[in-house]
Amino acid sequence: MERKKKSKKRLVLIALLALLVVVSATFIGTFARYIRSGTVSDNAVAAKFGLGIPNTINLFSDSYTNVQADEADKKIIAPGTNGQYSFEVTGTSEVAYKVSAEILVLYSDEWDGYAPLEFSINGNAWTGLEEFTENLSAALASETMLPNSTYTSEQTIYWRWPFHVSEENDVKDTSVGSKAAVGTAPRVTVEIEVIAAQIG
Repeated sequence: MERKKKSKKRLVLIALLALLVVVSATFIGTFARYIRSGTVSDNAVAAKFGLGIPNTINLFSDSYTNVQADEADKKIIAPGTNGQYSFEVTGTSEVAYKVSAEILVLYSDEWDGYAPLEFSINGNAWTGLEEFTENLSAALASETMLPNSTYTSEQTIYWRWPFHVSEENDVKDTSVGSKAAVGTAPRVTVEIEVIAAQIG
């Protein structure tokens, strides 16, 4: 009887020792290792592209040398008149960009297909609209605005209605002026789309 008790005690003791070995091995395996951790991060905000194109220009006037409108703020043109417009882009940009332009000249029906206005970039070499547009595009393409720089451009649009080109043109000029006096005045509209675009 006593032997059985001793045997049971031994079995219990052996079982406890075995359990202790297993548990110890588990904990030793869990805690006896190298561990190192770290968290890194970075963030950014979108670069500013806060450029603006003014939506009004003063290309024409109510007064020139020897030409004066009969009403205030009534913009007129006539043979011998001229004007200009310098490109303007406001605001800031944190990216490099270039400026381009699209120009459209619209004559009302009263002009009967006559299109007397000439254009120039520098005020000296005068051309028709198509050639002028090509010259302006090439000139603007050569300019690059760097990030955080103020827009500057040496390109200016000059226009003129030449005075006394020929007797034939004098007749057409007179016809336009006569229509303005007795009916619907012939109107010319110059639309200039200025585009500021990021470059890669």
